[in-house]
Parts: sequence; structure tokens; C-alpha cells
Amino acid sequence: MDTALAPARLAVVVGTLNRLDQIKRCIDSIRRETRTPTIIYVTDAGSTDGTVEYLRQAAAPDLVPLLVGKKLGQAKAYNDVFRTIATPYVVWLSDDNEIVNNGLDTAVAILERDARIGMVGLKTRDKEGPFAKAPYIGGISKAGILNVNQGVLPTSVLRDVDYFSETFGFYGIDPDLTAKVLFSGRDVVYTRDVAIHHYRNWPADQNAPEWVALRAHHEKAERLYLAKYGAFGRFDVFYRLRRGAWKAYREALGPRFKINSAEAGAAGLLTRDWHNTIASRHISLLDPWLTRGKPYHLRQSASPLARPRQLPPDPDPALLAAS
Repeated sequence: MDTALAPARLAVVVGTLNRLDQIKRCIDSIRRETRTPTIIYVTDAGSTDGTVEYLRQAAAPDLVPLLVGKKLGQAKAYNDVFRTIATPYVVWLSDDNEIVNNGLDTAVAILERDARIGMVGLKTRDKEGPFAKAPYIGGISKAGILNVNQGVLPTSVLRDVDYFSETFGFYGIDPDLTAKVLFSGRDVVYTRDVAIHHYRNWPADQNAPEWVALRAHHEKAERLYLAKYGAFGRFDVFYRLRRGAWKAYREALGPRFKINSAEAGAAGLLTRDWHNTIASRHISLLDPWLTRGKPYHLRQSASPLARPRQLPPDPDPALLAAS
């Protein structure tokens, strides 16, 4: 990556705290795998492991350290950077991400070719942790939306949907942003190839305090998401039928059904591809053929009838806690 020859077109925003080895790997991978003129913003929440010193020494035209020095909450920390960005495109990453297969270049090229696409999900594969056997990660929300864990989008779109929700704060900001982009009338796609290797920092012991805290964050995010989007698709009969048929098929196969199989099946797709296609409300059942030969697939498009007239407001966490 050489941003000295041209103005940056892509801004990468990464948050970090006491993960020196991981942030180094993340930055190195962005530079190694990216040809698009790019500027990297690293927001540090007060590291004490040498990260601050490393960032100060590594500062360059393409690497801007933002030494905040305290925890702001993930959403606010990212939003404070997002609001200053002037590049046409922006992506959020975690410090435990490693870019592979020129993933950022692929995503920018997709956006430049199709103005209807508002976000490109960077297909992510866990390299360690409980989901390491999956060919890629990304769950389907209670609203039937295939969530994006890390994504590239036009900066104007991010601005239009008002950035990350600071009500969600930490867990749940990615699914919420995916829903906001989709319900604003833009399409959301996944890169066909894996674009990120994820070195998930989860404790091995599920009784550890860190694990308990993660579970509490997740449960809070689930409640907020359900309060905000739970009514969407409730009366979509066709969606309920397709999900029901897929569930019956899986149950009929029993132990022979392996969602994380690495073997390609019908139409050259993985089982997880078929699961995401059929079980997602806004992906056409013809997606394998509509996206054939393209660098993306799993295209989500919410029809005007499936979209709200305006994006729903964030629920009040205090009211949810009291209910």
C-alpha cells in the first residue's frame, strides 16, 4: 500500500486496548493486502502494554494514532473517528482481524461497480475459538437479516444512517448497522472469498468472569435488538414457510446435516451458503444464480414493502431493564 502517490479513498478505523501483537498484525495485513489508497486510524483506549509507544513510533501519512487514553465505549470511540472522515469509503475492523485475499480492495471495487450496494460484508473466518470449524461466521438475526461483522461502505451511507448506535455501545452495534443500511434502501452483500481471519479473544473457561461478562453484553444486545427490530417480518408468510421448510429438511437429515462442512454441494455452494440463503428473509432464493461469477454473493435487498418509512429509534435500555 502506497498512499503517498494518491489521496486516500478508503479509511480504516480500528480500536485497540492492550493487544500490541494483534494490532501490529492487523496493520501489517492492511498494508500488505491493500492497493487502494488507504489511511488507517487506530483509536487506543489507554493501553499499557507498549501499544501507545508502538503507535507513536509507527505514525505515518497512512497511519494516524488517536491516543484517547480511556474507554469511551466501542460505538462512541469509532463514531468520534467516523465523523472526521472525508474519504469516499470507510471500514471498521477489530484489532484481532487480519486482512487476507485483498479483501478491502475487493469490497471497494464492488461498491464502485454497483451504486445500489450500501455495504459489503467482509467474509470472516475464525482461526481460533469455538467457531473455528465454521467456513465463515455471521449469524442471522431475529429480524431475518444476515449480520455483517466487519464491513466496507460509502462514507455517505454511514453518515445517512447516523453511524453506530451508542445505545448498543459494544455488542450488537454490527447487526444494528447492518439493519439500518438495509432498511435505508441499500443492498448488503458478502464477499465471496474470505476477507478476514479472526483471532477471537475469548476465554477458554466458560465460567471465567470474562466469559460471564461477554454473555451479559450479548444478552443485553439481544434485548435491545428485539425491541428495535423484533416486529419486522413477523407477518411475512413466505419467509416463515421457507424457514420452516429448511428446518424440516435439516431435521430429516439428522446427524448427516453438517452446517460447517467444507465440501461444496448443490450449485457449488457450501452448506452454510445454502443455510444463509434460505434462512435469511431478504436474500433471494435465486441468489446462487443471480450472483454467479461475481466477487460477492448473499445479496440482501429489502423491498419497499418490507422497509419501514423511517428507521426505528433506539429503545431505552432503562425501560427494557425495568420490564
